[in-house]
Amino acid sequence: MQLITKEELADLIFENKESMYRLAYTIVENDADAQDAVGDAIVKAFGNIQRLRKKTSAKSWLMQILVNSAHDIVRKRSKWKIVEKQLEDTAVTEAFESDEMLPIVMELKEEFREIIILYYYEEFSVGEISRMLKIPIGTVKSRLARGRDKLSTIL
Repeated sequence: MQLITKEELADLIFENKESMYRLAYTIVENDADAQDAVGDAIVKAFGNIQRLRKKTSAKSWLMQILVNSAHDIVRKRSKWKIVEKQLEDTAVTEAFESDEMLPIVMELKEEFREIIILYYYEEFSVGEISRMLKIPIGTVKSRLARGRDKLSTIL
């Protein structure tokens, strides 16, 4: 078992910072919370670096921490009963500007949107997504198929 060093983890985070933000944004749906989720995930990753068993799983491990952090933020936000969603009048981020499909993907329900982003944008396998989100592979496949169907209906 080869443990990842803090420097390697920092490099991994730097290489995936846009992907991390994009994934967090698809879950929390606003810039400030997405940044908070990424920051929280980074702190948790460094704090739990010894739990990573295989270096080869580092990216999916990091993304799983991010997904959990983003969901924690959504849960906390719902507890505060925030009814009004802030609309941003500027472009969401540079990471989204180059992609014409992303605004359409963002119209999907979270359960489909999250899987579409992980599969198509982050290029995780169905099995990796299943482990990250802690849902059965069959559920990932069906949500992926239904998400594609909904996207084709929109288009």
